[in-house]
Amino acid sequence: MTQNKSTGPRTAAGKAASSQNALRHGLASSTILIPGEDPEEFAALQDGLLAQYQPDDLTEKILVNDMAKHHWLKDRAMRLQGEALAIAQPGELPLTFSVLLRYQTTNERAFHKALTTLQALRKQQVTDTKQQNKFVSQQKKQSENDINSAINAYIYGPLPGVSGQPSAEEMMRLTLQNDPGELPEDLEL
Repeated sequence: MTQNKSTGPRTAAGKAASSQNALRHGLASSTILIPGEDPEEFAALQDGLLAQYQPDDLTEKILVNDMAKHHWLKDRAMRLQGEALAIAQPGELPLTFSVLLRYQTTNERAFHKALTTLQALRKQQVTDTKQQNKFVSQQKKQSENDINSAINAYIYGPLPGVSGQPSAEEMMRLTLQNDPGELPEDLEL
């Protein structure tokens, strides 16, 4: 005897409908929005966070989008907790309450982790910029000191009583090797 077994939906509409069969609360779903939620409301949340944090690069944009997603899911978990409590018997917690509470706290933590990571990334970028500026300033100051030493040696000659000091010509040659663009234009060699 041959039994006809279902091979599942074949049309795109059927596949889309069957993909929602096990959807209970959507908190573990790969989709952010579930039926009944307003896409414009989520877009407004996302746009508000993007406007507030103004991400500079892809990594920052991903972190801000994660913040929007986790805030949205936390709010969904809180809404579903309220709905479950509203239909529960007085004095009793619904069976799904602990699961919904876990999803709420998980998404709260994920939101704050993304926020903390974004803030740390920005702080590191400021520190890196300061370090780069400090390094450039130190190089420029050292270059200026080298030029001044070379000019002084050229103008005044070697210091009396100091042996082993390079000649003025040697000082100028060394300075030009290090940074030829920093010498005054009116200096003749």
